[in-house]
Amino acid sequence: MADGQRAPEWLADIGLVTFGCFGTLIDWRNHMAPVEIETDSDFDRFVAACREREAQERHQPWAAVVKQALAELRPDLRPAVIGLFADDLGRVPAFRDAPGALGAIQSMARIGVLANSDANHQLDVMSTLRIAWDLVITSAETRAYKPSPRAWDAIVRMAVARAALPRDAWLHVSAFDGVDLEPARARGLRTVHVRRPGGDSRSHADLTIDSLDELATLLAEAKAGPVVLESEVGIAEDERRAEVRRWLAAHHLPTVRTVPGVRGARLLEYDDGRLVEQLVFGGAREVEAYEEGFAAEHRAAFREACGRDLERVTRRSMLRGRG
Repeated sequence: MADGQRAPEWLADIGLVTFGCFGTLIDWRNHMAPVEIETDSDFDRFVAACREREAQERHQPWAAVVKQALAELRPDLRPAVIGLFADDLGRVPAFRDAPGALGAIQSMARIGVLANSDANHQLDVMSTLRIAWDLVITSAETRAYKPSPRAWDAIVRMAVARAALPRDAWLHVSAFDGVDLEPARARGLRTVHVRRPGGDSRSHADLTIDSLDELATLLAEAKAGPVVLESEVGIAEDERRAEVRRWLAAHHLPTVRTVPGVRGARLLEYDDGRLVEQLVFGGAREVEAYEEGFAAEHRAAFREACGRDLERVTRRSMLRGRG
């Protein structure tokens, strides 16, 4: 991040952050020794060989693309070694900043991955990153590889439909300009270039950063979040407290989770009889939208279901300790 770089105002409106995968989140450049790809020139040749096959009109699985590229570059390697590496690429270690930063970002917006990969690779990637994506679109689904217009048109069409968000509320992050950022910008998305080994050194993205931690910091600054909204009620009688708990868990919290901007909703119960609904919002704007559009209706539903004599205390605070 450039010295003194401040969060742009438009970051406050971002509701979906997507990422390229290999080379942006997964550090495959520094973990290719098992297939004897160790120098920058070897890696560049490997990537070029993959791109050449990805550009072919007939689609084939990404594992097959990787196997063919490696077999061309390292003909003396045993096919079993190449096959195991290609099939297990999702288990390659991630960049050190990725798991923690993704967790912090997900507390403020939905997150997703747009990957040239097979579906099984993304199952491994989720395990590697210790994250559950809100959106996953792979080349196995689009039947085309980035950066082709066919792939990107399908990605944007699918993501807009699934996320139900306008394009200007969508931010795409990648280490690669030509594969990811340039076509994303051309389709109306905001973009962030993260500098990575093996990635592009320059980009015309909206932001350029040196780590995903910087993006999490800028997003939190712009959103003034994440924000926790807690509603607490004290109920001395065990039976009545159990009834209220059941209604909150079965009816109220599932309803709240459908509200835009809500990143989490859970119910806490304390030994002294207090029930606390804890809602996590992406930022201050999301809380304000909830209070303007939904809070009054939800308070009325609580009084109707649980009794008008129960008084709830509501408080707001910033969520700390993420990163």
